[in-house]
Amino acid sequence: MKKIVSTETFSDGQVIIKQGSFGEGTFVILSGRVAINVKDNGVNINVGYLETGDIIGHMSLIDRQPRSASAIAVGEVKVGLFDKDYLDTEINKTSEDFQIILRAMTERLRDTTSRLVNLSIKYYKLTGSLE
Repeated sequence: MKKIVSTETFSDGQVIIKQGSFGEGTFVILSGRVAINVKDNGVNINVGYLETGDIIGHMSLIDRQPRSASAIAVGEVKVGLFDKDYLDTEINKTSEDFQIILRAMTERLRDTTSRLVNLSIKYYKLTGSLE
């Protein structure tokens, strides 16, 4: 990938992206596995795992909102940081209509994640478990 400006390696359990932070960058996972976790009402909820080739941090790039989840290294993980100026330029080149579609998709993904977290918390309160 030509537009990667730097790479970084994270050890098991290290935070790559912190929930609530603003746009540290958009990354591609070059190797390893990343847990996507949301902390809500003191409960840490895993909403999925991403692996080599997957992108993290892209929603904040599109909608300029704080990070909706944390990305945590599972084992050793190597990520590549995309050139932010390049990504901003590419997004700005797209038509207004397509930008609206991107923002709508991002908003729906944030909403879906929030609903999943709320249901997980309800389940946790009923059962005492997230499994």
